[in-house]
Parts: sequence; structure tokens; C-alpha cells
Amino acid sequence: MDWLIFEGSEGIDTFLDREKNNKHKGDERLVPFKTKNDINRYEDFSGVAGAFSRLMSGTVIKKDMTPEEIKEGIRKKTDCDEEDLEKLFRIVRDMYFDGGKLVPINVKSLSLLDSNVTQRQVADYLYSLFIESTDLKKRYQQMADAEDTNVFEKLLFDIFEDEKGEEKKTVQKAECFLPYVREMFQKDFTALIQNADVFKSYIRRFLAYYYMFYVSQLAVKLWKFDQGDRNEIEKIYMTLNWEGISKVRPGYEYGWKYVTERLGHMFSHSCVMFLLSHNIEDRHYDYIGLRERFEGTPEDEEAAREIREVRKKYENWIPMDYENCIHKSAGSECKTSREAERLFETIDYQFINGGRSSHYNGYNKKFIDFVQKNFGKRRGTLGYTVGVNENDIVMFTRIILLENQGRIRLSALFDEFDKRGLIFDRGSKKKVTELFEKMNLLEKRSDSGDAQYVKYVL
Repeated sequence: MDWLIFEGSEGIDTFLDREKNNKHKGDERLVPFKTKNDINRYEDFSGVAGAFSRLMSGTVIKKDMTPEEIKEGIRKKTDCDEEDLEKLFRIVRDMYFDGGKLVPINVKSLSLLDSNVTQRQVADYLYSLFIESTDLKKRYQQMADAEDTNVFEKLLFDIFEDEKGEEKKTVQKAECFLPYVREMFQKDFTALIQNADVFKSYIRRFLAYYYMFYVSQLAVKLWKFDQGDRNEIEKIYMTLNWEGISKVRPGYEYGWKYVTERLGHMFSHSCVMFLLSHNIEDRHYDYIGLRERFEGTPEDEEAAREIREVRKKYENWIPMDYENCIHKSAGSECKTSREAERLFETIDYQFINGGRSSHYNGYNKKFIDFVQKNFGKRRGTLGYTVGVNENDIVMFTRIILLENQGRIRLSALFDEFDKRGLIFDRGSKKKVTELFEKMNLLEKRSDSGDAQYVKYVL
């Protein structure tokens, strides 16, 4: 069959040849993680929002503009004398900058937020996962074009925009393996672009949440190998950052702790996906995709044999004692996906037992730091739990109400939360209900209080 490509400069043999290569490579279509620990981080999602907005608007900006460069830009665009230049510069600085950083005052100005290379990689990833091949970019531009802008804002756009430049692509296109997350993102993004002010207020937190949501779901899904269901959300419990928590709560045992245990193996999954992406179909398969492609087909046996060959080549590439590497019995009848799982077990065993843990652990570090800083709460001896704050609840409630004509039954709202990964236990749901009561958002339709509705007065 010759499904995998072994020979050639980009063949598997080249990557598993110690004389030509001694480094593992992950699949950038899976996650935009890097093993290199550098200064470029993305805990602050402003840079991601800026890069994402430029992808949506098609804008290219001049990078790292200093105050003096902005002043010089005003000089060139206005042709005013020095006294008036100083006055104009002070007005622009005081209105649109805080501590030397641009403060977005409308949707268009989001594109002027500068980004480091890692923030641009995450933005590319989100755009490729959720926006590409849709009409959302066109609809976003219609919203942005409909905004009112004054003469100062137009001046600022002219100074920052680089008409001759090109936004450098930093990461390959992503492969979306979770259609239910993509569907919810697109639905919620459509609601956000109905109102420019709402969009501007929420886009940074919205993108940050969906990045966490997708990658966390993916880590758990991959751990199920070919037994996962691509269309079923993984039940990862969230907590509320203003509530107490204990070990017996699902938000602890089946929350961030549950996710990080599976995130720890992400580099091994990524290495498997990278090696198997060298196939004649030029497809990036996950374990479910391999099962769907090969189970019950005449090619199953041959594709499985080729992956066994990859595993042998890998063991020769990094020689060590693999005798204690346990290959558990997979539940699938698909020989190809079973062999892919065995390849994962071999690679993962090597990382854990072969003294090469720095890259293995470093691969997930930026993502873990991002989640814990933006959504985490330190719970003493329990460590971190991950959840949302009151503003997040308000944000998603507003979005869902926009999609439901401004009113929804409370029980239905919690169902909608579930679809977005906002899965709460009974205690957390009670706290959310108390928040709605405090904000006067609940109305009762019966004396018993069973039929409660959340209304749009935000």
C-alpha cells in the first residue's frame, strides 16, 4: 500500500535518522506549543486579540512604535507647526494611551495592539480553527466599517497602518478535531459581532476562554485514543472563583487536575501526529480519524504494519531498554489506530524514562501558565482549580440571551453553559443562581419558583 512516506528529504526516515536529526518535532496542526522556553508568552491575551483582529480586518501595522515615532507620524500626516504638533500629540497620547500602551477605543483600534511571535501563533491557531472557510471575517469587517470614527482615530490608524507590509505567518494551519467547540465558537462570535461595543468589551476574554476550552477538551479526547467520540463534549467540571472548594467536589477531581494529568502527555501525542502526517494523503489524523479511515478496510493491515515499522525505527533512533514499555489492549478492531496508540506508548515511555523530560514538560508550560493566570485560583494544599469569575458568567449569559431573544429558562441556560464547557456541579449552580438574583436578572413564572427565567437587562 505504501501509505506512509519514508524516503525523501521530508520522509519519516530523515526525521528518525540520528546523523541528520536528533530532535523531536510536534505537529503544529494539533496545538501551537513549542518546546523552547523563551520570553515570548501569552498570559496577556491583548496581543492575541490584536493579532486576531488583524487577521480579521486584513490590517498590517508597524511594530513597536515609540512615542517619538508616533509624534513624527503626526507631523507627516498633519503638516502643523511645533507648538500645534505638541498639543495634538498630547491629545492623542492622553486619549488613546495609558502607561505608553494603546487603549482600544473601538473595534478597529484592536488591530493596533502589538503582539509578540507567540501571541501571533495562538491567534493564527484560533483563526484557522474557528474562522477559516466561514463568512465571519466578512461580517466582522461590516461591523467594524459601520463604527463611527473621529479625526483623531483616523489619524492614529494612518500612523500605525503599514500598507506595504505583510503579516508574517508563524504557524501552520490548525486541524480542528472538535467540531462541537468550533460550532459553539462560531455561534457565539456571530452574537458578539451584532454589537461593536459588546464585541470590544469581551473579545480578549472570549478568545482566551475558547483557547482554554478547546485545548483542554483536546487533551482529554486524545487520552481516549480511538475510543473517543468526536461529537461529544468531555465532562470537565469548572469552578467559580468566588466560591469555596473541597476535594469531594467534582470541580477538583474532574476539573483542572483531571486536565493537567492528560496535558502532561501532549508532546507524545503531537510527535505521533507529526510522524503519521507524512502520508500520501497529506492528512493530519488523530486516533479517531485513523479508526474512521481504516477500520474494516482492505488497507488496515498494511497501514498497521507501516506504523509498526515506524515504531521500530523510533526505538533504533533513541536506543534504550523498551522491554518494560506496556502496550495495553485497545478496544478498537482497527489495527491501524491500535498501532498508532502503541507508537504513542513507546514515545511517551521514552520521554518519561529516558532522561529527556525537559522538552516533554516544557511543551505544555506556556499553556498551563496562561490558564492558571487567567482562569486559575490557588486553593492552598489543593493546588490550582480552574474556573470563571462573575464577569465571565455575565459575558456568556449576555451572549446566550442575544441568541435567544433576550430571555431563557434558567435550566436551559445551564444546558447552554454545558455546551460551552461551563459545566458546574449543584453547588456552583446555586452560586450562579444567587448571582442572578443579586443582579435582579431572574423572573419567576409560577408560585413554586420552578419556572425561572433569566431576562436581558444587562
